[in-house]
Amino acid sequence: MRRATGFAPTEPPQPSPRRHNAVLRLYDAPLHRDWACRLTAGLAALEAVSVMTSPGPAGAPPRWLDTLLAVIIFTALFGVTPTWVRLLLRRRRRRGRHHQPPPPTSTAPPPDTTPLPDTGPPPPDTAPAPPSTPPTRLTPPPRPTPPSYASFLRQTTPLRPPAAPRAPAHPETGHPPAPDPLAAARRSLPHPVARAVHEMQRAHTPKDRYEALLETAETLAATVAVTAAGLLTAHGAGERNLAELRAALASGAGTTFGTWTVWLHHLCRAVRERTDVVPGLADVLRDEPDMAVRPDDPGLAQFLDRLKGERNHPAHGAKPRTQAEAALRVAEHRLTLERALVSARFLTGLPWLLTVSCAYQRRTGTFEVVADHLMGDHPDFDRLTFPCPAPVADDTVYVLSPAGPVALSPFVASLYCAQCGRREICHAHRAGHRSRPAAYKSFGRGHVIPYPELDDEIATLPGPRPPRR
Repeated sequence: MRRATGFAPTEPPQPSPRRHNAVLRLYDAPLHRDWACRLTAGLAALEAVSVMTSPGPAGAPPRWLDTLLAVIIFTALFGVTPTWVRLLLRRRRRRGRHHQPPPPTSTAPPPDTTPLPDTGPPPPDTAPAPPSTPPTRLTPPPRPTPPSYASFLRQTTPLRPPAAPRAPAHPETGHPPAPDPLAAARRSLPHPVARAVHEMQRAHTPKDRYEALLETAETLAATVAVTAAGLLTAHGAGERNLAELRAALASGAGTTFGTWTVWLHHLCRAVRERTDVVPGLADVLRDEPDMAVRPDDPGLAQFLDRLKGERNHPAHGAKPRTQAEAALRVAEHRLTLERALVSARFLTGLPWLLTVSCAYQRRTGTFEVVADHLMGDHPDFDRLTFPCPAPVADDTVYVLSPAGPVALSPFVASLYCAQCGRREICHAHRAGHRSRPAAYKSFGRGHVIPYPELDDEIATLPGPRPPRR
């Protein structure tokens, strides 16, 4: 009994293709399909049977010898000779086919016989002759110079990333796809912002994604503000703005989303007067006249203001209650966050570093700095080594500006968080006030880490000294 396999019966095998003159240069393969081979074999068999069955005369040679000679002569004359003639005809036909010209593939259009207007004689060729190549002079190779932190900055974090090779445009669209702002932020912005974007992308529910979007906006505002504050302090610029930030830290209430956005609004005039202090910030912070001129791109501070307004809604009872409502909120404000991240791309030219060691090099007269590159969303930072003309402090967060490394303390620090069980990148949260000590706040989890020494560092900032408590 056969089992049913469930497969349809296969098709019958196809016959093998015929190959001309493939056997002994005379017969076609396969042999059973060639009429010449069948004719030769039939004549040989017929002649053998006829000789074997006919009586021979007395004294004749043996019967097998007569049969062999008769078969050879008869098949050679009436079997092999016609096959050889067929071979000659095929070769002549093949040579005639090779000498024939190929047929035309397309029909050319008839020539245009419309007379052309007389445009006069062609202009003379006035192209200048190429200048002669000067003789090559052998010059000694230049003396090598020790690398500097400026060359390291250009090699590791260029202000403008190199353009990717241009691929041919798709015939239907004609435009290459636009880069993803979230992916670019995760790859090139400082670690607090890049990690916040990563947390937003890996959120599973719309409510979690909504909370992560607002956390990313606040982290972006704090990152831009503390970077600008550290550079202003090092260059002795924007004393009025630094006094305002010092007063906000000394109030004891702690920094909020509104603290950073209001301070960035007041920073427009200072960065316009000193564009070299924070390169690129003056182009993205715009005042009221610029907002009227460019309504489609009002500036980084205005984008952050819109997200701050959305952050205030949950505090006043307007928190999304369902997953569908949270998804609508995310779809509504995601574009604003992406445009804010695009405006903050100037931070790629101001990389953050966490110094590990600083050693003096006697031969070059510089300091060899080993630091962690606090850029991108990966928690394992790349270890960098570069020369610096001045010493730097260990275990301190620096921003590598075109003028050199600038310490971000007391605005940014790397501290151990007891709740997380590891070191975290933190920003200044508040100075000491009554029973609450001065503290930092981690970018990643928002944990408040007490740090009493922050009072003395905040007191060194410009502005009136706060009253003793």
